[in-house]
Amino acid sequence: MNSMLNDWFTSLENRQGGDILAVQTLRNALMAASVLASAALVGLMGVLATAHLHPKWSSGSAAAMLVISAAYSLRALWTLSRAGFEIRLENRAAGTGKNRLLKDLTAAIAGIRWAGILLILALAATGASIWLKM
Repeated sequence: MNSMLNDWFTSLENRQGGDILAVQTLRNALMAASVLASAALVGLMGVLATAHLHPKWSSGSAAAMLVISAAYSLRALWTLSRAGFEIRLENRAAGTGKNRLLKDLTAAIAGIRWAGILLILALAATGASIWLKM
């Protein structure tokens, strides 16, 4: 992942209008993280509101997964919003913090991936517990 981001960053530096592409890519990643955070928090409210319908293990594990999913998403949001400013400063400083920026972007993308996985697992566990109870 790190080498792919390094290649992406290098191609942005060498491309006309690369800064616009960087902004659009970061915006898309920010939107994905914010949608995942919102979905996890709405799912958490739903699980807590219907906790009496589920076995305790199911509602507890689903709630824990949704809280962790929201935390991953919010951390990715924080990192990505900061990365936009770092990329702008990076262009001025000519390569001083590129490795840190790539590390932060890698962590943010991994956070979005884990947030999505945990959201799906929590919703599947909740749905399966309701379906099995019927």
